[in-house]
Amino acid sequence: MIIKEIRIKNFRSYYGDNNVFEFSDGLTLILGDNGDGKTTFFEALEWLFKTELDRGNQELENVSEMRKSKLEIGDMDEVSVFMSFEHNGFKSVEKSFTFERTGENSFKVGKVYYTGYENTDSGREQVSGKLLVNRCYDAFIQRFSMFKGESRLDVFDDKTALKTLVDKFSDIRAFDELVEHVIEFEKKSNAAYLKEMKSDDKVSKEAKELEQKIKRASDDVAQIKKDINEKKTSVELYSSKLKELEHNQETSERYKEIEDRRKTQQEKKNKLQSQISMVDYNHALLDRYWILAPFPKILQEFKQKCSSFSKEKRKQERDFDRQQAEEIGKRKAVKEIKETLVNGSEELPWYLPDQDTMQEMINDHICKVCGRPAPEGSEAYNFMVKKLNDYIKHVEASVSQKEKEKNLEEKTLFKFNHIEKMHSLSISLSGSNESEIANKATEIIERIDLVSRLRQDLKVIENKLQDIMDEKSRLLIQAGNVSETVLEKDFKDIKGLFEQRGRAEIRLTEMNGELALKEKQLRDLQNEMDGLNPSSGQVKVLRDVHRALEVICKAFANAKEANLRRFLSELEEKANEYLDVLSANDFHGVVRLRQTADESTEIKLFSSNKTEITKPSGSQKTEMYISVLFAISDFTKEKRDEDYPLIFDAATSSFGDSKEEEFYNVIDGLDKQCIIVTKDFMTKGVVRSKDIEKLSCPVYRIKKADGFDKNNMATIRTTVTKLKD
Repeated sequence: MIIKEIRIKNFRSYYGDNNVFEFSDGLTLILGDNGDGKTTFFEALEWLFKTELDRGNQELENVSEMRKSKLEIGDMDEVSVFMSFEHNGFKSVEKSFTFERTGENSFKVGKVYYTGYENTDSGREQVSGKLLVNRCYDAFIQRFSMFKGESRLDVFDDKTALKTLVDKFSDIRAFDELVEHVIEFEKKSNAAYLKEMKSDDKVSKEAKELEQKIKRASDDVAQIKKDINEKKTSVELYSSKLKELEHNQETSERYKEIEDRRKTQQEKKNKLQSQISMVDYNHALLDRYWILAPFPKILQEFKQKCSSFSKEKRKQERDFDRQQAEEIGKRKAVKEIKETLVNGSEELPWYLPDQDTMQEMINDHICKVCGRPAPEGSEAYNFMVKKLNDYIKHVEASVSQKEKEKNLEEKTLFKFNHIEKMHSLSISLSGSNESEIANKATEIIERIDLVSRLRQDLKVIENKLQDIMDEKSRLLIQAGNVSETVLEKDFKDIKGLFEQRGRAEIRLTEMNGELALKEKQLRDLQNEMDGLNPSSGQVKVLRDVHRALEVICKAFANAKEANLRRFLSELEEKANEYLDVLSANDFHGVVRLRQTADESTEIKLFSSNKTEITKPSGSQKTEMYISVLFAISDFTKEKRDEDYPLIFDAATSSFGDSKEEEFYNVIDGLDKQCIIVTKDFMTKGVVRSKDIEKLSCPVYRIKKADGFDKNNMATIRTTVTKLKD
């Protein structure tokens, strides 16, 4: 199939029906910057070749936003992608559907139509577009011809790719049924042979013993082969993982070095922050002593006043105590002047006779001291009454005097001891405390200066940390989608995986040795069984049939393996021919197609000294993969007698400016249709016209039309301009 023309109408950014591309039989370039519609062009072709039709509004996302915005309610238009091509005659296919505006923000999508046309002897006939595409450009061909981005170029990344190629292009598939039949015949003949051997009287005993030994040996061989396949798979998994890790190894090592520096600076930062937090100049200094620290004179004045208050208090207390003592002494010294008797004698003490006796004598009208009567109103009676009253007054006066003396003794000049407390405080602030307080101002300044220096050091560390984080961010951006966790894990895993792979490879070697021994034992036992001389002629016939089928079975299996090796060798040879052409002036190595344990294939690049190039550059990998794709394309042409285009979207983004011209000139000179959508030959959105003129292929420029609104998809429209025929 050779594509002649593509027309795109109202498919996403391709507004209207003026989007036409005409292709040569060789190379055609479609140039566009980011966002200009390169991928949309590729996806329009993918949509055209998708033969399973979507229904209803599932297709609405493919409608041009600009076209939808220009429709009035009730208006209709069409989305379509048309392709004309050569494939045993001129043919065309078109996929389309209608859409209608049904409301302010609602649309209705019509049925999707897939229509094909081809020229026949009877003229131009309409056919099913689905059947036409499947006949001329089936899924197998598409799988090996359409590639979006460099990461999709490795077709053998799909484990089924080799089997698909072999089924299409190699004679190996014809061996599969034959091998299966021969194996089945060999099993049946062997079972019949063993059955007859065990029935033969002459060799039955030996045959039974050998059968058991052969069975055990066969089981051992089968188990070892299974273990070897599993171990091969393990080695390949380790190698595959190491390949992936080694791809990031340099980044991982750089990340680890940056992360170690970050941790060192973070520890310094934490230490400085801890030191700053430990400098307790807020509470210990400012909160307690700040008012004293700047004012030592106030402290001295406070001490002087406290001392003066204490001295004055002591003086006043001495004067007060003296007055109290004098008053108490005077009261004790002064005696009440008592009246004397008529003859000048002293009266009896005031407390004699006592109150009760005096009252009794008055009541009895007799002096019971002298025995004389004392009638009421008599001098003696009046004397006794007077004596009783004096007694009562004296008792009352005595009680009152004692209370006065007690109050006088308890009276103090100063009720509280505030002055003593102040004086004690002033004394406690003297001496070493006074010196300490005097140094508080200096200590506060020193601690504030210390914190200031620590904060300056902290700022330096934080700036270094920020620089390291910026460096790490740049590294992660360069690493693409690789996360920090993956880089950290990769660094730790590489050594372990190398060790695991090494152990697996050693064990694999040991197992191959064990298999060789077991297979020799099995052959010896089978030879011993075949060497038995049965008496029955029928047994001998069955033995000969079994031997013949066994030989045929091995021959078919060997032929299948040889055919597969030959197929890969031919594909490899063609790929290297293309690689030589595509990289004629650069080192490029040699392509090797290596079959893996799971019967898939890996594409490797080796130096001529048989050293694997484990880290090829982006352009080297692209050229290697494209060389294999060209080789597969040649196989298709040879084996199926048909050709097909290779369609690439941004497959050469790793190429530099100097590489572009050489690569495209080589592609342009090949007898193969290639459609490449790329932003090569452009600098800051401007096409390098001088470089384009050096090419002999058609070149198209796709570009967003000017005047679009960055926030409105309905203003985006891709224009198509042919720069070069």
